[in-house]
Amino acid sequence: MRAVTVFLMNLGAGVYEAADAAHEAFLTLLPDKWRELEHPRASLRTVAYRTYLRQATRLTHPLDSVPDRPGGTCPVDLVLLTEEQTTVLRALGRLSPAEREAMAWKLDGFTHEETARVLGKSPEAVRQAYVRARKRLITLLGLKREAESGE
Repeated sequence: MRAVTVFLMNLGAGVYEAADAAHEAFLTLLPDKWRELEHPRASLRTVAYRTYLRQATRLTHPLDSVPDRPGGTCPVDLVLLTEEQTTVLRALGRLSPAEREAMAWKLDGFTHEETARVLGKSPEAVRQAYVRARKRLITLLGLKREAESGE
């Protein structure tokens, strides 16, 4: 659940939207459809992302606070981000949609070929988007200066 939530956050979802979409994806695929999937990790993320996109078009904001789970824990507490991760998320938000998508799948451990298959793109298109994203992130995060100064 945590990995899928972070994946969606890398794609631009807020923490609550990501947690909700991840939960819906698990409900959609488990237990019946899970056994039939050829690529379960990729399918889970695809369903979660589509769920998030459907949520984003509705954009309703509840007036009440989000209730905690029984026992007083909130599912979002499982996704605690460090300051560094928060900085990276902000930088990801400045990428183009294609760049951000390629980087999010790569950060989640997928190859360019696997990502291309899931997204219906060519591996080269995914690779190019990833290279552009990587270059922009290096600049946005100031990593180029550190590499040049030997730090």
